[in-house]
Amino acid sequence: MENIIETLNAAGQQELAARLESLSGDARKNLERDILSQDWEELKALYAEKSSASLEDNVSSNLKPMPFKIAVDDLRYDFWKETGEILLGKGQVAAFLVAGGQGSRLGFDGPKGMFDIGLPSHKSLFQLQAERLLNLSARVEHPIPWCIMTSPLNHEATVNFFTEHNFFGYARENIRFFEQGTICALDPEGKAVVDDNGRLALVPDGNGGCFRALSQSGTLAWLVEKGVQYVFLYSVDNALCRICDPAFIGALAAEGRSLSASKVVHKAGAQEKVGIFALQNNKPGVVEYSDLPENYRDMTNPDGSLTFDGGNIAIHLFKIAGLRKLQTSRLPWHTARKTVCGIEKCWKFEQFLFDAFPLLGTMMPFGVLREEEFSPVKNAEGNDSPKTAREMIGRLHREWLRKAHVAIDPKKLYEISPTISYAGEGLKQSVFDREIGRNILEFDEE
Repeated sequence: MENIIETLNAAGQQELAARLESLSGDARKNLERDILSQDWEELKALYAEKSSASLEDNVSSNLKPMPFKIAVDDLRYDFWKETGEILLGKGQVAAFLVAGGQGSRLGFDGPKGMFDIGLPSHKSLFQLQAERLLNLSARVEHPIPWCIMTSPLNHEATVNFFTEHNFFGYARENIRFFEQGTICALDPEGKAVVDDNGRLALVPDGNGGCFRALSQSGTLAWLVEKGVQYVFLYSVDNALCRICDPAFIGALAAEGRSLSASKVVHKAGAQEKVGIFALQNNKPGVVEYSDLPENYRDMTNPDGSLTFDGGNIAIHLFKIAGLRKLQTSRLPWHTARKTVCGIEKCWKFEQFLFDAFPLLGTMMPFGVLREEEFSPVKNAEGNDSPKTAREMIGRLHREWLRKAHVAIDPKKLYEISPTISYAGEGLKQSVFDREIGRNILEFDEE
């Protein structure tokens, strides 16, 4: 106990030290556990700095666009796909799902991955992803390890949901659940915020904390032990994510030099609120929409296309060597002022995933088509909503059937279960006739 008190006093947290000394029983044990989970020296330093290290610094003089091409148009695409399938078949690829968020913006009380976006099947985002991975596993004849990072807010609910649904057919030994890290919010004077239950106000440490959580949970060691060489990292809310895409994996393997790759889309327009990939001081990174100066945002090439055009869709691929490097690398902390426990303008600190890219050196951009691979579910209505995701899935799956020369109603939308097709393969008239009403469902455009 003396060591804890000394640590808190040295960090300028005398009030918290006094509170701890005044408690007994479970209340004391709980607060002590929270305190021991934090690096108070680092928190003191972060408050002293209160600065955000970002690409916004000197962005006007050092920023260059990161060129990319749509991968499916490349003559090497089939080779990449075959290479990726071989690596998957050798057990060298794992999936890493970042699923710490709640569905509150969607009006849903629970983990976002449990959300039903309203497809005819009423499958949750978690189920759609599990079935895609199972389909791919069957094709390559090897199970794909699945790492799922939750948060303290939704860990129990997520694990319970998977358990209740028998892990959607996934073998339990091939899934690892672990929690994202947290960091204590500080009030405007730099003092630790304590909630109404007498616990520290611990907030998620940002998506950049995923590398630390992967390592500290033992999951990185688990992957190394399994012989995994490539880790496909993605966010829970992209309804069209092609998880562990073989061509993406094969392209990074063939490229050789880079420790990471990212999927990129052409921006829908200059004003689309999406981060863009760019080179800062000749190192790869992402500039958030809000940080990109207006003159860069609107800049065009001679053909009229946007100069800064590489939209970040939060789909990344890392070589295991890159993840090992990141477990000992320090990402910069960013700050935000938020209301926490009723206290306005508290300091919240977080790390961003894209700050890892400059540390890893070169990065391979992999261009994909938005209508095939990017439909985030973020808002209850309007853009990036369940409605837009349903319609994008319906149109994409209708196009799969049309390309397979299946006789369909061109005015209908279709939902094809991931259990029978991962990315449009294996479809033909006899399959359609057998599966319509079961694993192929039609619905109307709204």
